[in-house]
Amino acid sequence: MTTVSQETRPQGMRLAVATITRPGLLVAVRIAREHQADLYVSEKYFSHIPDDLKERAKVFDGVIKNLLPDLFASYDGIILIMALGIVVRSIARLAEDKTRDPAVLVGDVQGRFMISVLSGHSGGANKLTEEIARTTGALPVITTGTDVSQTVAPDMIAKEIGAVLTPHDNLKRVSSAIVDGDPVLFLNLDKVPIPSLEGAKKPNILVTDILPAPLPSVRAGVYISISYTLPSLGGGPTVQLIPRCLGIGIGCNRGTSYQEIEDLLSEVMDREDWHPEAIRAFGSIDLKKDEEGILQLAARRGLPLYFFSRSQLEEVHVPNPSGIVKKYVGTPAVAEPSALLALRMASPPWPGTPQLVVEKVKSKNATLAIARWTPEAS
Repeated sequence: MTTVSQETRPQGMRLAVATITRPGLLVAVRIAREHQADLYVSEKYFSHIPDDLKERAKVFDGVIKNLLPDLFASYDGIILIMALGIVVRSIARLAEDKTRDPAVLVGDVQGRFMISVLSGHSGGANKLTEEIARTTGALPVITTGTDVSQTVAPDMIAKEIGAVLTPHDNLKRVSSAIVDGDPVLFLNLDKVPIPSLEGAKKPNILVTDILPAPLPSVRAGVYISISYTLPSLGGGPTVQLIPRCLGIGIGCNRGTSYQEIEDLLSEVMDREDWHPEAIRAFGSIDLKKDEEGILQLAARRGLPLYFFSRSQLEEVHVPNPSGIVKKYVGTPAVAEPSALLALRMASPPWPGTPQLVVEKVKSKNATLAIARWTPEAS
């Protein structure tokens, strides 16, 4: 099996810790050691870096605003041991969007406080703050409303289940309703297991997997579904969490264009009323490792693409084996087993099994099938 991955972020957060003072170096060194963070130190203090860190330490001119653009471009998490005011002024021109900005933390040079400054949820700064604070013995300072209120947060649930949140512009209003204690309905139409919505919750958090009748009066709503068409929740602001739970298996004639494959996929997704963000991975036979149309499809969507051998595909029982396919490629099916195997390789972070939900469909030169990760309880 061969993998072509379009994912750019590493499995773990790539961390950098920087300081501009000698006392701050003591705190930064501890973080660098415990969390495998790259250490950035003002050049005047290079001689104070412990020998075991000198090889991977990096020096800079001591002006943090000159260093930060490179850190923003290279790291998922940035810990700055210095005054908060310096950092706020320096990152103001760099912060763009909460879905893309790195996590930024600030700690004081005595190691007493660790503050989550930027990308608390989407970038993971809040969790990282708690983790770093445990290492240094600092008091974690987190100001995100849903966190300090000890209630649920839609963007954190999205991360929990591997979902895409849309539209992001509505998140503030939905989160505000949650923090204010007003009724918010979480409608889990796809019955995805969500640990943070199980057990005790704040009384304003209403959770159901069936649209209630009559509909309760709510200020906001959260859908958990891959469907495009969603029921009304009364007109308040809503966000949708789209679980990435579909695997797409593809077979095609040599030289099939990207556009033909894309058109076939869009046609099927539209017919099923599924959001394109629900796609998690693509799969095909390893004979297609250089098939430009398939490679482009995965690359343009930024999703992993897996290639499987004839023997791997042949081991998967599917409903539509073909003698003609067996004759030409050496296995009785490509699209259907590839969809199932791709989803097994890139399974969502919740218990379930892959099931073939769209048997193979064809255009003139392409064939595809779709598997869906189905909750174990379903």
